[in-house]
Amino acid sequence: MSKLLSHADERLGHVAMDMGLMTADQVERCRQEIVAIHRDGGTATFASVAARLEFLSAAELEELEREERRRRRLIAGYEIIDLVGTGTIATVYRAVQIAMDREVALKILHPRLATDPVFVKAYIAEAQAVSRFHHPHIVQGIDVGESNGFYYFAHEYMSGGSLGSRVSHAGPLSENQALLYLRQTNSALRHAWEVAVFHGDLNPGNLLLDARGDIKLANLGVPRVAKPKPEGAESLQRPGFVRCGPEYAAPEQLTHPELVNALTDIYSLGASFYHMAFGVPPFSGDGIDDVLAHRAKTPVPPFDLESQAGFSPKFVKMIRDMMEPDPDRRPRDPDALAARLESFHVAGGDEWSSLARRVRQVAAPKRFESARRVLVASPALETGDLVNSLAPA
Repeated sequence: MSKLLSHADERLGHVAMDMGLMTADQVERCRQEIVAIHRDGGTATFASVAARLEFLSAAELEELEREERRRRRLIAGYEIIDLVGTGTIATVYRAVQIAMDREVALKILHPRLATDPVFVKAYIAEAQAVSRFHHPHIVQGIDVGESNGFYYFAHEYMSGGSLGSRVSHAGPLSENQALLYLRQTNSALRHAWEVAVFHGDLNPGNLLLDARGDIKLANLGVPRVAKPKPEGAESLQRPGFVRCGPEYAAPEQLTHPELVNALTDIYSLGASFYHMAFGVPPFSGDGIDDVLAHRAKTPVPPFDLESQAGFSPKFVKMIRDMMEPDPDRRPRDPDALAARLESFHVAGGDEWSSLARRVRQVAAPKRFESARRVLVASPALETGDLVNSLAPA
């Protein structure tokens, strides 16, 4: 229904709720009225309907439109529609790129990070690098820059949300679904790994779904600063330092989060699909400390869950191997993981063949020496300087 509304009407409704001027039910009532009027051949705006239904007074309407204009001008060339979410690096909005009349995801760097010129320079450079990727399963970068004191990165908008959200609402994946999404994600990672670009923060929230329901990998290129604070400091994170979540991080990343390579990505990919397939995260707890304590006590998650009964032993073993605490015992490179995925033959092969055709495999390099290359902060770098890093935010 909302697709029949103008971007301005959509935006006004969200701003009205953000400001506490209208409830979600009132906004939806206005939308329904507008759609009904348009279908009858008439015209109406959100403001006129909200006023007619007496949801907003004249003074409130004026205040709403003033705030909407302020938000619309926040980033030149874009109209912000609504908030999508907030992460450690940026706040993400659904927006319209005016010149192209298309929806985009607009990431605006947090102000606390925008004051660090070293971090800002790296953030822009990484966004530019990510925008050069052209792959059916990597989110396409569109634009990066600064406007009105805000640094932003625009990329294609993924209407399906994250795979993590999908599983939270609809339940775990089947083996066939998990295999399809694993193939798609591995294809994207192989494409990035060819030029030694590793993700470093693979988790279900970075696996986005397009309108067709296919995976696109997001956040491929977050800048990283040289060193985390020492153990026992107030925080294990310096401003701008990005850690992989402890539920999905490879063991070596827990102690050295600046170390990122293909094998840490393979571990996090396995941990993400452990959660997506079996319905629970591999490690859990009430907070970071609980999760770390859980991992210290049980470095390998349980592989005898009742929820794993619907999966073949071969699939469960593959996830187990991807999550091997010893990096040398994981699939050694993207080709090895691709070969494991290609070896699956599911009953009802026509369905699987149809799914497999939706994945465009990207050839891996002849010699994948970078699989074991570790990215380490140079000892010469001072606190706040950046690693020559390879993972977006």
